[in-house]
Amino acid sequence: MKSLALLTICGLLALSACSGCGSNPFAPPTQPPTEIEPPEPPAPEATTPEQLMDNLSRAMRTRDKELYESLLDKDFLFTEWNCLGEVAFFNNLEEELEMIAGSRDGSQQGLLDKFRDFDFDFELTRRSQELGSDYPEAFDGDPNGHPDEDWEVFYGRVQMLMLDDKGDGFRVDQFMTYKLRFDPDDGLWRIVRWEADALSGDCGGAGKHVANAFSWAALKQQVAP
Repeated sequence: MKSLALLTICGLLALSACSGCGSNPFAPPTQPPTEIEPPEPPAPEATTPEQLMDNLSRAMRTRDKELYESLLDKDFLFTEWNCLGEVAFFNNLEEELEMIAGSRDGSQQGLLDKFRDFDFDFELTRRSQELGSDYPEAFDGDPNGHPDEDWEVFYGRVQMLMLDDKGDGFRVDQFMTYKLRFDPDDGLWRIVRWEADALSGDCGGAGKHVANAFSWAALKQQVAP
């Protein structure tokens, strides 16, 4: 009897020791590890105008505040025109960063904070140059004068779709101009002027607004602080 009891105990111990091995028919099936998306590599430096425009799209799409700030020139100005060719709205660099990236102390959110999804697409229509010889300073401190440097100009259609966590949001469909300035000190291009055309139909013409689309200036004023 003692021998039989000893054999029984040894058998139970053997089964227990094997319960974690792969040959155990009662073991639950193993799950393959979940694949994790690798983070995007850092954006390449804007050593060309084309790379700058690619970085602008990426900064909006990924809501990357630091990248966005790095793309703006120290003399940055945003301007939106009405259909009469008059300035309807403008802001400088610091105002731009507050509206898009939020206040530096974190007390107020910007547009990049308020939306979960941020689609941005720029379709180039025309590329040109603003030659410095054609833009002398009309007066001391003329913001449009750049007699000693040429600016690259990209003009085209910009479409943006911004959605919050509830799926609500805004759409922008507007033609815009980006004027790019080269900094010889670091060899990088930056946006020195961002100009938005009036939406078609603003002055009662034959054109019609794109349904549910906002002008970029109106959205910046409505949603941003």
